[in-house]
Amino acid sequence: MTALSLAVPAPVPGLAVVTPAPAARAVAADEAQARSFDMTEFVRTEYPRIVSAVRMIAGDRETAVDAVQDALVQLLTHGDRAWPRNVAAWVTVVASNRSRDVHRHEAVRRRVIDRLRPPTPEDPTDRVCGDLDVLAALESLPLRMRQVCVMHYLQDQSVREIAMVLGIGTGTVKTQLHRGRIALAGRLGAQVGMQPEG
Repeated sequence: MTALSLAVPAPVPGLAVVTPAPAARAVAADEAQARSFDMTEFVRTEYPRIVSAVRMIAGDRETAVDAVQDALVQLLTHGDRAWPRNVAAWVTVVASNRSRDVHRHEAVRRRVIDRLRPPTPEDPTDRVCGDLDVLAALESLPLRMRQVCVMHYLQDQSVREIAMVLGIGTGTVKTQLHRGRIALAGRLGAQVGMQPEG
């Protein structure tokens, strides 16, 4: 009688071991980031700053709140794109672009509604945007320059992070920051002593 032994199958000629492609690994990493994203913590820590930033870019708080909420819904429901490496910056850009479009179509209606609305208690995000001269100066800048300046100076985003989110070069970001400082200084009648960080 012969002893039975477990046989290990011989490798099949021409059959290679399949390893995940870089794109598949990137998708897996995006899925892992999306699963680990804590919306409650994000809203608690980042939401007020993002709303303030979008308001400074778009010029209207109500539209900014709606646009940020729409951007968050888009972030969580559209699974056909890569998960952003910097969620706060991504939401700021998407929301500011959306609020700009809404602002263009509803500027007159919003002004009438704001005049008729009774005053409300101060919102914590209003403290960031309290200087009407700064808001007016920011509104005079082109949208891209406004986005870059607000993201850098209000949200402390680095030049590299802003470039990545906006899809432009770091040199372009630095140029926009430089021109923005000059324009704001001229508008405010004072020297702006902020330097871009790498």
